[in-house]
Amino acid sequence: MPSVHHNALVNSDATQVWSVIKQFANISQWHPVVTRSLIEDGQPDGLVGCIRTLTLQDGAILRERLLAMDDSQLSFSYRFEEAPLPVDDYVMTVKLIPVSGQDKTLIQWSACFDNQEPDPQGLQLDIIRGLIVSGHDSLQAYLDR
Repeated sequence: MPSVHHNALVNSDATQVWSVIKQFANISQWHPVVTRSLIEDGQPDGLVGCIRTLTLQDGAILRERLLAMDDSQLSFSYRFEEAPLPVDDYVMTVKLIPVSGQDKTLIQWSACFDNQEPDPQGLQLDIIRGLIVSGHDSLQAYLDR
């Protein structure tokens, strides 16, 4: 099962980062590829089991189900319910780790999935890594505002 891991710092304290990133429906406010996001069926944002629908820049639709939300551990996980990428069993986990004595936070982004087709050049890994890195960088820019 291929996986992508990206660990990087943001220049904000964990409380501030968590207050933004835990808002499952609001990814369109800071991720550069997502133009619109909403929680389906009027479910509360952050309710485990809720599904967010994302509209991407190219018009593609992505649906993601929230699997876990843990305020005490500053982490959440979700899976693709429907995606324009040729992958199955995609699960993303995001975890924040406060950096002691600094207004910085380490964010651990981890995604695992199965390719629907052979991918000997690792193109799906590159695409997913690019989405994670661009999201992380854009989150930092959003927090800096």
